[in-house]
Amino acid sequence: MDEFLLRRIPIQLGGLQDPFTPLERENGVTLQILKVLAEENYPTLISTKGDIFLQDEYLDQLTKMNLVFRLSASGVSEHLRPKIDRRADSFPRVLEKISILRSTGIKVALRIQPVIPSFEEVALDMASQAANAGVHQVSFEYLKLPSEEIRHAMAGMKTSSGGNLIEWMSELGLKKVGPDWSLKPAAKEPFVVRARKHCHRLGIKFGAGDTEFIPWSDGNGCCGSSDLVLDGKQFDANFVGAIRQATASPDKAVRFQSLAERWIPTFSVGNYMDYRSRVPKAFVEGSSDWLVMLQRRWNGGKSPYSPAFFHGISSTDEKDELGFTVYDAKQLAAALR
Repeated sequence: MDEFLLRRIPIQLGGLQDPFTPLERENGVTLQILKVLAEENYPTLISTKGDIFLQDEYLDQLTKMNLVFRLSASGVSEHLRPKIDRRADSFPRVLEKISILRSTGIKVALRIQPVIPSFEEVALDMASQAANAGVHQVSFEYLKLPSEEIRHAMAGMKTSSGGNLIEWMSELGLKKVGPDWSLKPAAKEPFVVRARKHCHRLGIKFGAGDTEFIPWSDGNGCCGSSDLVLDGKQFDANFVGAIRQATASPDKAVRFQSLAERWIPTFSVGNYMDYRSRVPKAFVEGSSDWLVMLQRRWNGGKSPYSPAFFHGISSTDEKDELGFTVYDAKQLAAALR
């Protein structure tokens, strides 16, 4: 963390927990954090569905910050919005928030999540309205079904044409990654291509929220929003950074060396996390343990999240001098033209 902070890598408030819940009215913890970030001019991404930030004391701090503010909305027709998220604002209210933030000069992004299969046209129309309201970027993420409970709760939900949503998603093809079920990448790709072109026609940046499509975004961070931060160093020492460099290279080869040249932590894995489940006992000192851990992830091993996990990237039989697999990004490069 100290190395990240010294490099002024943008941080996010609201990635897992909304920073503007009703509890904030009582304790004001987020307000105190905003004051510190403003004093340091630290690059920040804020994600929320709340509205406490519209109070003068919060807006006063936000206007002093080096930040991009991201709002969220479900990609469905207005009458279905309460079924997807009971506490969600109406989309007209979201547009109003965007306008208020933009009037103060704050950069704003919109995350449309979930995009419901068969409601893609609604999501594209929302992006158009958001662009007119002044957003700089829109990201899209398809519906995930994280548990049997949610599948049961949505069992009666209809597609835009009146069919059963779960049955429709099953016909399109479902894939399980971790605890979640979502559409297979091939079923998502046509909309991702359309949404990307749509955003570019609107003059705004595009973000792909589905993990397999992150390299299709206009930025390196999650959903592409972090590159909107004015004074920050974009963290690209990751698989996505290596993939994006490969798509611009003559041979379109994704090599681990391009990641290592960006940054590898100075201290051993044990300085940052419990290495016992990640690194063999023989490699627990110095920087070599990072290479061991990263090679297991990069080459696939027990984890599905190698570069080949990303749509448009394929594995090859070639390995570099350290034993890292070389991947092929030609398909992705062609799709991004």
